[in-house]
Amino acid sequence: MPLPQGFREWLAKESQLWHEQGLLHPGQRDQILARYPEEPEGASRMAFVLRAFGVLLLGAALLLVIGHNWDDLSRTGRLLTVVAGLVGLQGVGLWYFRRDSRQGSVLGALAGCIMFGAAIALTGQIYHLDAHAPDAFLAWCLGSLPFAILLDSSLLYIGCLLLAGTWLSAEASQSVFGFWPYRGADPRPMFFLLIAPVALAAYRRCRPLLAGAVAWALVFAWFWRGDLSAQYLLLPLIIASLHEVGDARARGWRFIGGIGAAVATIAIGTIRAPLASRLFHADSVSGWLILAGAALALGLAVRSRQALRIWPAGIALVTLLMCLLQGYLDPKSRDGFQVLMIATGNVATILLSVWLIRLGLTEGRLRPYVYGSLVFLVWLIVRYVDISKDLGMLTMAGFFAVLGVILFILARIWKTQREEHQPEVSPDYRPAWLEAIITTAFPFRRALLWTAVALQASTIGWMVWRYHQPGAYGEPVLLRCGPVDPRDLLKGEYVILSYDFSATTEAQRTALLAEFTALYPQKSAKISANSMYWNLPADTEVFVPLRRNDVGLGIPGDPTLTRPTQGLYLRGLSRGGQLRFGIEAYYVQEGAGRKWEAERRQGSLVAEVGVLPDGRAGLISLKAAPKVALTSAEFRPLERFVPNTKAVQKKPGDFVNRPEPLVIADAQAFAQAYVPAAKDGKPAATPDFSHDLVLSYSFKNGTSGMSAHFTKVERDGGMLVATVQTNYGTKAGAAPAVIVVTRQGIETVEFRDPNGRLLHRDTVK
Repeated sequence: MPLPQGFREWLAKESQLWHEQGLLHPGQRDQILARYPEEPEGASRMAFVLRAFGVLLLGAALLLVIGHNWDDLSRTGRLLTVVAGLVGLQGVGLWYFRRDSRQGSVLGALAGCIMFGAAIALTGQIYHLDAHAPDAFLAWCLGSLPFAILLDSSLLYIGCLLLAGTWLSAEASQSVFGFWPYRGADPRPMFFLLIAPVALAAYRRCRPLLAGAVAWALVFAWFWRGDLSAQYLLLPLIIASLHEVGDARARGWRFIGGIGAAVATIAIGTIRAPLASRLFHADSVSGWLILAGAALALGLAVRSRQALRIWPAGIALVTLLMCLLQGYLDPKSRDGFQVLMIATGNVATILLSVWLIRLGLTEGRLRPYVYGSLVFLVWLIVRYVDISKDLGMLTMAGFFAVLGVILFILARIWKTQREEHQPEVSPDYRPAWLEAIITTAFPFRRALLWTAVALQASTIGWMVWRYHQPGAYGEPVLLRCGPVDPRDLLKGEYVILSYDFSATTEAQRTALLAEFTALYPQKSAKISANSMYWNLPADTEVFVPLRRNDVGLGIPGDPTLTRPTQGLYLRGLSRGGQLRFGIEAYYVQEGAGRKWEAERRQGSLVAEVGVLPDGRAGLISLKAAPKVALTSAEFRPLERFVPNTKAVQKKPGDFVNRPEPLVIADAQAFAQAYVPAAKDGKPAATPDFSHDLVLSYSFKNGTSGMSAHFTKVERDGGMLVATVQTNYGTKAGAAPAVIVVTRQGIETVEFRDPNGRLLHRDTVK
C-alpha cells in the first residue's frame, strides 16, 4: 500500500531505530519498506493541493466567524482577536515544522500569512484608516516572503508573486498617500527585488512551474499608469535567451517574451502611425540596464554557439536600439529613419515567428511551433488592416485565402518533420555563495521562523501604536463632511468622506503653484505646461491651517506648502487639485451606511478628528450636526452686470450640464467674473465687499436647456444656506442666477436644492 511522503519518511526513520535496537532482524526492515512504497509524486501533489484549498476555506470560515461577532467586541477585544489569530495560526505551522511535517508547516504558514493580510485590513478598520491598498499589499508581501524562503515552498512563493503583482498594479492606479516614498518614481525596480528570491528558488532546484510563474509575474511590470514600455515588453525574451536549448524553465519566459516582443515589434512596424517614440524612455535607468542586459545576453548566446539563443537576444537588442535612436534623433531628420524603423519592426516580427517555429521543431514541442505560427498570422492581419484602406474586396478575399494556405502548410511541416529532438537539460543553479548562506542558516530555521512571526505581529503593533496616537493624544476638532458612497470591505461597510477643503479652488491652486515655483525652481522648470493644469506634482505635501469657531467647528485656512509654526494644522498630500489627509474613510456597522448617506444629503454630518501637533490626524467618530432653526436672510439680485465671457475658458473635465456654484468675496474676483452693463442709462454699481457677498449658480458654457434661480436664503450664525431651483427647457445662453447678500459673520456658504440636498459648500475667506 503506497504511503504519502511524510508517512513514508517517518516509517523509514522509525524502522531504522527498530533495526538498531534489535527489534527487527536483518532484512526485515527492507521487507517492510518494500511493502509500503512511497506514494507517486502526482498523487501526493494532488492531496497537497486539496489540503491547500481546505486551508483557504477554513481561513474564510474563521474570518466570517470573527466578522459576525465583530460589532460585539471592544477595541481592545478586536485587537486581541486579530493578534491571537495571527500568532495562533503561525504557531500551528511551527508545531508541524517541529515534527518535521513539511506539508503541515507549509499549510500552517499559508493560513498564518492569510491571517496577516486580514489583520492589516481589520486593524485599518479599527482605526478608520484611509486604506491605501498598495501599502497594505506591500506590507503583506514583505511579511509573507520570509516564510516562503525559509520553508522553500512553491505554494508560498506563488502567493508572494501574486501579492507583489497586486501591489504594483495598485500603485499604478493609486500612487497617492502611501508610505512608499518614491513620490511619483517608478516602483518597478522594487517589484523586481520582491520577485528575485522566487526566481532564485526556481533555479536553485529545477522547478519549471515556479520559473513560469515568475515569467508571468513580469506582465505586471508592463503597465505603469498606461505606459507600455518596450524595455519591459522585451525583458522576458532577453531572459529566455539566457537558457540552454531544452531547458524546461525557459518555456514560460519564451511564451511571455514572445507575446511582449510581438506587441513591441508589431507596434514599431505600424506603417500609418509608428509608435516607437512612445515605447522607449531614454531617461529611464531601468531602460538602460535592460538594454545592457540585452547586449550581455547576445554576447553569451554567441559564445554558446546556439543559434536558437542568438535569435531572441538579437531581436531584443535591435528593437531596443531602434527605439532608443528614435527618441534621440532630431525630429527634422526622423523622416528618413522612420522608413528604416518600420522595416526593422516588421523584419523583427517575422524573425520572432521563425525562431518560435524552429524552436518547436528542435525540441519536438508543439506549443512553440503554434505560438510562432500565431505570431506570423497576427502580424499578417495587423499589417493588412494597416493598409486595408488602399485595398479592395477581392484583395481581401485573396489575403484570407493566403492565410488559410499558410495554416495548412505549417500543419504539414509539423506532421512530416523528422529532425532529431534536443534532449531536455535543466541543471540546478547552486552557486557557492548561495549554498554557504543556506548551510549557515539551516540550523537556525526554527528561530528564524519565530522571528518572522514576531515581525508580522510587530507590524500590526506598529499600526496600532501609530494610528492610536491621534485619537488618544490629538486635539479634537469637528469638521463638516459628506460621504461620497458606502463601500463593502472585509466585513460591514465603510463610508468615504469628503471635506469642505478637500477640493482646492482655482485661486488656491494658483497660489500653491506660485509657492511651489518659489520653493523648488528646478523642479518647476521640468514640469510641462500641460501638467501644470493641476498646479502641483502628484503627492506634494500640503498643510491646511485650522481654527475653531464658537461652536467647535474647524474652519480651514488656505492650503500652503510651508509648515505652520503655531496653531492647529492638517498635513496631507495633493493630487489633481484634491487634498487627502488620511481621514477619508470611516467604518460603520453593517447596514448603517445608508443612515450616514441620508445625513450627508441634508448637509448635517460632522467628523470628530484628533489632530496631533505634527499635523497627523485620525478619525474618532461621525456625528450628526445638531439641528437648528434657520432664520430668513435678505438678498437682492445683482443688476447691471453680465458674465465676463472673455475670462471663461474651456478646461479639461468640462462637460455638458455641469453646475458651477460660486462664492465671490472680493472685488478682484468679481471683476474677473463679471463686467458692467449699463441698463436704462443707469451705471452699474459694484457691490461693497466689506459688507456684501455675491453668490452665483450657473451651468458651464451656458448649457442649452438649463438655468437656475435662488428661491430663498437662510442663515444659522456663521452658516448661510442658499436654496437653488433648477429650471429646464430654457433657451441657450440663459443668464446665471446671481444674488448679493450681507456677509457679516458669515463663515460658510451652502447651496442646496429645494429638497434640502446639499449641492455645494464653500468657506468664506
